[in-house]
Amino acid sequence: MSDQDLEPEQRSGAAPTLTVAAVARRLGVAPATLRTWARRYGLGPTSHTAGSHRRYTSEDFARLAIMRRLTHEGVSPAEAARMAIEDPDPQPDDGPRRSGPLGLVHDDDEFGDDLRRPVRLPESAPAVRGLARAAMALDANGITEVLRRQVRADGVVATWDTLCVPVLIGLGERFAATGEGVEAEHLFSECVMGVLRATSDRLTQPRNTAPILLACLDEEQHSLPLHAVAAALAERGIAARQLGMRVPTVALSAAIRRTGPAAVLLFAAMPVVSADDLRVLTRVRPSPRILVGGNGWPLDVPPSVQRVGSIGHAVSALADAVV
Repeated sequence: MSDQDLEPEQRSGAAPTLTVAAVARRLGVAPATLRTWARRYGLGPTSHTAGSHRRYTSEDFARLAIMRRLTHEGVSPAEAARMAIEDPDPQPDDGPRRSGPLGLVHDDDEFGDDLRRPVRLPESAPAVRGLARAAMALDANGITEVLRRQVRADGVVATWDTLCVPVLIGLGERFAATGEGVEAEHLFSECVMGVLRATSDRLTQPRNTAPILLACLDEEQHSLPLHAVAAALAERGIAARQLGMRVPTVALSAAIRRTGPAAVLLFAAMPVVSADDLRVLTRVRPSPRILVGGNGWPLDVPPSVQRVGSIGHAVSALADAVV
């Protein structure tokens, strides 16, 4: 704890307390959120008196950390506050984990009075609600904590299907309907990317000798699903080489000739006008197994090209191609 986080009298040896700014910075929330929690749910500083600065004790901070964690796990803000207040020995990193209701996540549940439009979420795990709240609060640390814990517990594919996809859909639909919130969608995507890359980077001794190539052709810019595939393959001990978005056919052909991959996965969310590029790739030697995923591919792909309908399907098919 630095001196600038403390009130002046705390620097002389009294029990340390934190300023509003310090608490907001450590929790990754806005100071306005702390004021909302204090006003609505009674989670204000215990040492706050009329005419004095707000001063949060270590116990106050622990209760706020519990509040933040529980809302990220899907517990409603009111219920999370009640649980934090009733905890006889609050600790920031543990405490009961309970599920909250499903449905709509309204911005004004937690983030102030001026944001009223909901993020509409499909029926899913309560943690989806918490991740949506964290995304709307631009709480990168909270999002990353939840995703890391879920990947450790359930793996990449389950985390992608049950948490990442529902939140991305909800945030995307909110932006399409209102024109607002693209910053939340971008932040959430960056957090997902960071967790997936960290998972891939933990693989130091892959079991495959021939590489797996992952790429998006032409103008496709949605490469996040390929990072999910790479991370899920890494969990199986298989290394993949990520070529990323907007890879011209001529460049991908050259990469195939240089590396001799066991398989190539191409992702397309945007409509692909013609399958001619795929036909070109099937004639490249050495000839790898070619898979396509995403809704952008036309119906007339070459017979030798395999379609995959999900991240899990892609991972299984690519793993089968590894000798």
